[in-house]
Amino acid sequence: MTRKPALLFQVVDIASITVSDNPTEGAILRFTMDGELNDLELKLPAVTVARLQTLLIEADAQQANLVTTQ
Repeated sequence: MTRKPALLFQVVDIASITVSDNPTEGAILRFTMDGELNDLELKLPAVTVARLQTLLIEADAQQANLVTTQ
């Protein structure tokens, strides 16, 4: 499977996360970018929010293993 080209944004902070009251609608993540007049907003469907949560939990566990083995 070939990977599509990707856009790279230099994010410096998470400005906000807005989660819908409707669990099927997902969330909007707003990021502040260095040197840019506009923020970046990502609208994620609920299934993508769940996938992101899973990936963050896995990354946190991997990082915890690295810290404890040093």
